[in-house]
Amino acid sequence: MTNADKTKEALAAELAEVRAEADALRDKAAALESRLAERVCKPNPRQSRREIQADIEFIADFDLVRAGGIDLSEGGICFEVDRHLPFEMRFELEGRRHEKRANLVWVRRIGDGRCRLGFRFLPPDEPDPVF
Repeated sequence: MTNADKTKEALAAELAEVRAEADALRDKAAALESRLAERVCKPNPRQSRREIQADIEFIADFDLVRAGGIDLSEGGICFEVDRHLPFEMRFELEGRRHEKRANLVWVRRIGDGRCRLGFRFLPPDEPDPVF
């Protein structure tokens, strides 16, 4: 049936239905945008940094870690873990030995087979994770 064949009441009812669907879609889009905004990393004020020259030993202190697959290609795989990956590290700086625990927070390839890893130090009283 074409619009010309519909009564005013039928067209009004159809318009009301379309408007309700549009409102529901707007609400759904707003909810999705809100969820996305929560997931996007908000910029943290970066703490001051200083360059160091130190050899660092770091030891992964986790056992079996379960992960969820994200995607797969001929060249590699992407997966996600639902907990931090803690490491212990030792290094000497300015004549003092430091021992720290930290969580891996980012990895960036910088070429020539090298990569940089960012760790966030844990407070000394942080409990060990259970894997």
